[in-house]
Amino acid sequence: MADIGDPAASTAAALLAAWETGAVEAPVDQAPSLLRTLELLAPGVSVEQLAVGDCDASLYRLRRELFGDLVEAVAICAQCGEEVELEVSISELEQGLTAPEAPPPALELDGYTISYRLPLNEDLSALAARGAQDDAAGVAELIRRCVVSVRGPDGAAVPPGSLRTDVGGALADAMAASDPGASVELAVTCPCGHAWVDELDIRLILWTDLTDWVGRTLTEVHHLAGSYGWSEAEILTLPAWRRRWYLEAVGL
Repeated sequence: MADIGDPAASTAAALLAAWETGAVEAPVDQAPSLLRTLELLAPGVSVEQLAVGDCDASLYRLRRELFGDLVEAVAICAQCGEEVELEVSISELEQGLTAPEAPPPALELDGYTISYRLPLNEDLSALAARGAQDDAAGVAELIRRCVVSVRGPDGAAVPPGSLRTDVGGALADAMAASDPGASVELAVTCPCGHAWVDELDIRLILWTDLTDWVGRTLTEVHHLAGSYGWSEAEILTLPAWRRRWYLEAVGL
């Protein structure tokens, strides 16, 4: 991974504290926890109740503000096994993202009328805890949590859990279409000629970049504390360029 530089939007101490808080969360919740710990949410808004697309849009903005506009990603070709490197501009992605539909339109299919809400962060957390994300069990759990009401062809109420598998799959697709920012896909072409569509996981990207930065920063603190006797708090108040200057001054 290329050097992503140093954050400019928050202090080093605040970012270290935010990373430490998020490190004990489940992987799907680590990056969203930054919005809460860094106090980036509007008053009265909880990260758990954010629609997935709204949350990810905030994470894209945070990644851009902390580490710059460009993201270097790697995709693996399923045909030849080679790595394909991608350089993605977050600002260009943001221009193509649309806000989720709130409330989303009811799904009309085979005489069924299905009203639903958008999946929230707390729904992703629940699915991850159950180990059900992309399989039939995951779709069933999403339906259980997000469907508001179902009316059958005769107008009578239908239990959401009794929906046919194909109707449940269509409903999952409708949820995804109602919140397009929840899944950003990139067209990838390998030099071998194989082409496919891969998903850009901003939660993983942001958390990985922050973890790399934390490792570099704590290493700098270790060396500066040993060389100059400064405390961690004193070192973290120094701008990144000054920390590097002092390290170079002692040959590190």
